[in-house]
Amino acid sequence: MNAAARPYSLLKRLTVALSVVALLAFALVGALLYNALALELQQRDDIEIAEKLDQFLQQARDFGSTQSLIQHSAEFHEVLKSHPAVSLAILDTRGDVLVQHSKKPSHELRSAGPGFHDPNAAYSCDPPTIGPSRCIYADAALPSGEGIRIVLAHVATERHSLLRSYQQDVWLAIAVGATLMGTLGYAITKRGLAPVKTIGRQTSKIEAHSLNERLDIAAGPIELQEIAVSVNRMLDRLERAFMRLSQFSSDLAHDMRTPLANVISSSQITLSRTRTKEEYEILIDSNIEECERLQRMIENMLFLARADNSKQHIKLSEVDCQLELTKLTSYFQGIAEDTGVHFVINGSGRIVADPLMFRRAVSNLLSNALDHAAVGSDIELRTYHSEGYVVVEVTNKGQPIPAEHLGKIFDRFYRLSASRHGSAKNTGLGLAIVKSIMESHRGKVEVVSQRHSTTFALSFPRLAGLWDSSTATPGVAHSPRKNDNDSSFTAKASSDELEQVLPR
Repeated sequence: MNAAARPYSLLKRLTVALSVVALLAFALVGALLYNALALELQQRDDIEIAEKLDQFLQQARDFGSTQSLIQHSAEFHEVLKSHPAVSLAILDTRGDVLVQHSKKPSHELRSAGPGFHDPNAAYSCDPPTIGPSRCIYADAALPSGEGIRIVLAHVATERHSLLRSYQQDVWLAIAVGATLMGTLGYAITKRGLAPVKTIGRQTSKIEAHSLNERLDIAAGPIELQEIAVSVNRMLDRLERAFMRLSQFSSDLAHDMRTPLANVISSSQITLSRTRTKEEYEILIDSNIEECERLQRMIENMLFLARADNSKQHIKLSEVDCQLELTKLTSYFQGIAEDTGVHFVINGSGRIVADPLMFRRAVSNLLSNALDHAAVGSDIELRTYHSEGYVVVEVTNKGQPIPAEHLGKIFDRFYRLSASRHGSAKNTGLGLAIVKSIMESHRGKVEVVSQRHSTTFALSFPRLAGLWDSSTATPGVAHSPRKNDNDSSFTAKASSDELEQVLPR
């Protein structure tokens, strides 16, 4: 089992990171400078012994013979007095030493060292009595016909001592530089993270009663503005949700209070004196009607609550729109006969949707259309294909919806007229349910209200191969029966089952 993640300090992490980066950077620079100095000192030693080699070769040729070299050996010693780190050996062809010079008598140079080395080219060597050095040699033939070999060695002791001292300075500079960079990094990071603390302080001040406040870092760093914008958008959503919830609670209390008040007041009046059997029956019928209204309201609220919490499971299947619309309109006969309204169904198509939810959405729109349709007019139900959607439209003739209400009619408990709040027929949840159903199908609902008509459009996403492109069928008139615009469909597609879901 993994251990729980522990909180960490971003300031400390950035400070350590800067210190490590500074340490690596200084170490790399120090190493480069050290290698450059070591190479430069080595090249200086090589140049020194190469120049002396050329000089001694020329002198040896001038002397002409090995015997003359031995007699004039003091001249070689004189030249090397100003070069104490250089040792000299001049050998004959048998390897015998003709001229020997070194800083100390015990430091004798007797050969060019083991292995093969190119003449006139400096190389690293380690003579037994001298130690690590840079050596060079050359062979020459004297005018006397004798051959000689001149060997020079430059002791590396001083060079190595200088490099060790420089190395210590480099390590000290690395330590001081890393410490300084860590300190400066801490100060810079602390100052740079100050806006983050500012955001934290501003956010901690926002409470349920101050959701209108927003984070203000307009003058802050660009990198944090995206976070602030995201938090402000979240606060916008929370504020809207909180306002809707507050309004919803108020509306719900108001709408539930009305039928309860009706039940209580009518019961109290009836019980204030002795009544006849018929009067008690009337009271009971009235109370049942109010209780049914409360039941429908509670069912609708449970439906919306499940949809809000993504607990409303939908069972998708192929739905024949024309067949479903025909069945639905056959149940709205009573109201339509009273007002002379007829239904006209145009177009056909197939969608993938939950049949029960589809019927509930269309039923709410039909009930709403009947409430606002002009006497003797037609309500048109049309199905067509548009830009990847199968659209089901419900259009009624009558007074248009005022423009200021179009953006609110899908809100819960919203009604165009306050005088209808007490109506047992309308709870203000029908269109909210329609919107919730369309959102659960990843579709959309739209409304267009013109001068003499209002159209609600349900757009279901179209899946390939399911759209029926057959031509529109002629309009069919139907006489609907009574329905409620918040009716709850809980049955299947047969006529007998549809009978059960309509309110009585």
